[in-house]
Amino acid sequence: MAILVADTKKDKNTAGFRKRVIYQSEALFANGNNIQRVQSVNYSFTVPRTDVNQYGQLGQIERVITEVPTVSMDFTYQLAGTTNEARLLGNGASGASFGFMKDLNNASSNYYQQNFTVGLANEGVDFNNSSAHTDKAVVVPNGFITSYSWTGAVGDVPSSTVNLESTEMTVGVNENKNNVSPEASSNPVVLRPGNVTFRSAPAASGGLTGSDDDLPVMGFDGIHVQSFTVSVDIPRESIQRMGDRYEFARVITFPIQATMSIEAIISEQAQSNLSDIVGDQSTQAPDPGFDIDIHCNKASTGVNGLNLRFKNAKIEGHSISSSIGANKSITLDYAVQVDSGLYGYGNSNASAGFFLAEI
Repeated sequence: MAILVADTKKDKNTAGFRKRVIYQSEALFANGNNIQRVQSVNYSFTVPRTDVNQYGQLGQIERVITEVPTVSMDFTYQLAGTTNEARLLGNGASGASFGFMKDLNNASSNYYQQNFTVGLANEGVDFNNSSAHTDKAVVVPNGFITSYSWTGAVGDVPSSTVNLESTEMTVGVNENKNNVSPEASSNPVVLRPGNVTFRSAPAASGGLTGSDDDLPVMGFDGIHVQSFTVSVDIPRESIQRMGDRYEFARVITFPIQATMSIEAIISEQAQSNLSDIVGDQSTQAPDPGFDIDIHCNKASTGVNGLNLRFKNAKIEGHSISSSIGANKSITLDYAVQVDSGLYGYGNSNASAGFFLAEI
């Protein structure tokens, strides 16, 4: 392996010398499918080593690799329908029929582990709608998604962040040279904060039926949501065995929870009791759960929306803050355990879980 620090022999003013790499020249692919509206991509690797020392010698005699290297990648994209979710999650992006974990937990699916590629075009040339692609690309093969999150806030475009892990990484041949069409539309191509609404209903009431803005909140009748974060952590366990230098499996550690955190400004207080949240001690019924939807509604005919659906979620707590010079605010936390994803949102066998659906 040769490491080039500086090339003093090449004329830096010639067209053949690449001066930098910026976002226009790169594109991200998962299993050959282009991920749209990407805002950032980061990747790194770590190689754990163990010092080998011995009596009679002060310094180490070797630093050996006893654990598999870890390659990490994360990327962020702006929301627009479930196009990216379908390319990363497969059937897990279809809340009508399946749950979030449908293909991520299926070792025979193409989404259990995926090949991620950051393709590169020539300097000064857009990767999209161009054939001037180089033969170089950063490739992270056999990547496992370890977390998925969606965020939105006042004054910002709703976005999603994906984290993944692997034990392999190469800077090699770009296999994704097919042209990617540029976005050229007079209609909005991303969601906006004004398109995000909320609705909820007690799970025991038969689910969501209305479209009114609503959230399960104790003690307050009116709040103005400022931001939301929905996240699902998918921890992975690396399984190794004697005789193999690398792992032979990287499996999901269960159980898995989907969490929702909402920050809001308080406007109206209301009468309520903690028993409305945790249940009445005089009954044997479990504490109540809630079906909650975050509607990232489509802005127009130019882009579809995304619905983040919690079924039978539990309230984890409220955190209220009030001080001189600041608006009284509240943070709402909800959580639900994610099921295997075999059943859709409306299926009676899916008593609780996290689901996605396109609007």
